[in-house]
Amino acid sequence: IAGKIIPAIATTTALVSGLVALELYKIVQGNKKLETYKNGFINLALPFFAFSEPIKAPANKYYDVEFTLWDRFEVNGLNEAGEEMTLKQLFDYFQNKHELEITMISQGVCMLYSFFMPPAKMKERLAMKVSEAVEKISKKRIKPYVKALVLELCCNDKEGEDVEVPYVRYRFR
Repeated sequence: IAGKIIPAIATTTALVSGLVALELYKIVQGNKKLETYKNGFINLALPFFAFSEPIKAPANKYYDVEFTLWDRFEVNGLNEAGEEMTLKQLFDYFQNKHELEITMISQGVCMLYSFFMPPAKMKERLAMKVSEAVEKISKKRIKPYVKALVLELCCNDKEGEDVEVPYVRYRFR
């Protein structure tokens, strides 16, 4: 295979596809034990095949809620009338449902809200719909096929301590 790129790509692709299929069989069979799954490292030039057990994702906690990097908050940003929620309504949702006070919200590289903003700007942004705030701050239109936004939050708990929380999948269409 050395020096011939097309056969190398085809061989590697076939090998990786086969290993992925083996892991999919385990998922379909309903295996819940992490030890039954395998990570594979393959170097066809040596030839070297190594398999290891994956490690569990580190868990974080706020109040009594434990989460990993694979978890998220699912927020439906539309009410019964089909109207999108404002940033203030999003704040109220997290305060009422999760007892969390949002101190900052960002979407991608854009900061939608922070506790240290000037009061006039803060008031203006809290009244905006979330998608409207994203479009205004990023200066880019949200593509029509985008149904949800990923929001990153900084929050305080009831005692005012900073807590780490999962990201938010905010559906607005």
